[in-house]
Amino acid sequence: MSSYAIGIDLGGTNIKAGLVNKNGKIQSRLSIKTNYNADPQIISNQIFGLIEEFINSANSTTAEVGGGLKPPPISIVGIGLGSPGLIDEKGETIIFSPNLPKWRNIPIKRMVTERFSMPCVLENDANAAAWGEKWAGAGKEASSMVMLTLGTGIGGGIVIDNKLWRGANNVAGEIGHMVIQMDGPPCSCGNYGCFEAFASATAMVRRFKELLKSGTSSSLKDSGEITAKAINDAAFQGDRASLDIIKETGQYLGIALVNIMHVLNPEVIVLTGGMIGSGELLMNPIKEVISQRAFEASYKDTKIVFSKLGNDAGIIGAAGCLLKELGISV
Repeated sequence: MSSYAIGIDLGGTNIKAGLVNKNGKIQSRLSIKTNYNADPQIISNQIFGLIEEFINSANSTTAEVGGGLKPPPISIVGIGLGSPGLIDEKGETIIFSPNLPKWRNIPIKRMVTERFSMPCVLENDANAAAWGEKWAGAGKEASSMVMLTLGTGIGGGIVIDNKLWRGANNVAGEIGHMVIQMDGPPCSCGNYGCFEAFASATAMVRRFKELLKSGTSSSLKDSGEITAKAINDAAFQGDRASLDIIKETGQYLGIALVNIMHVLNPEVIVLTGGMIGSGELLMNPIKEVISQRAFEASYKDTKIVFSKLGNDAGIIGAAGCLLKELGISV
């Protein structure tokens, strides 16, 4: 009988779930739109519904054999849940999630364990995604790895000596909130000059709009809503302003990666999230800044790569954290 874990990636837009085997492969998947501004019980019921679908599907594979029921070939051994926001030190409660405004001090691990009578692991979503890449993706061969999630905001996860590094109070990896300019622009966290305020998709759109207001010409000038995807698409069509803003974003990312290299000196740095769709337009300025700013001893053997698992990293990593705790995977 094969052992599987259910991996849940809780997001402000979608709740994604998958049935994951001990090799980090997703056998089946489900997704549902998140009712992000709803009461916690409504969102919890959405999570429970996805879990129940997997369990019912596994149980339905039983068959009559010799007058009795043959056990299903799939054994679901537990549930891994990755959530945005702050997780308590014991890994049991979601203290606060900026993407789910009413989601405060929710003991989701206990809620899942009591409802389904099986083990549950709760992990920060960026940590879960980082573990996914370490376990089954771009960081598979490395014992030390840092992952950055590049999207609306910037998250991070750190692996040291083949283990997630959570910090003294379970809040390590907030890479997007490194301050890189003392009097810089305001950040969504309430601080000023954070890396996220310069290099996230949100920041890129803000700076692009500032360019247009200054009189810079662009094919997007009269296009209505400006999004990071629109900027990216225009850049691939040769739009100069879009190319410049992606280059500048890559340079900010390069500065952050130099800091990471000088502090942690990881074997691999993995970049994931919607912004990596810019490909080499983003990667080239990152590497150029690193070659100019980082100690050679820090960067010469550090690989900087894009994610292999993409949007599946959170699902696979959440399941992997559960399987690792049970000793079924490494």
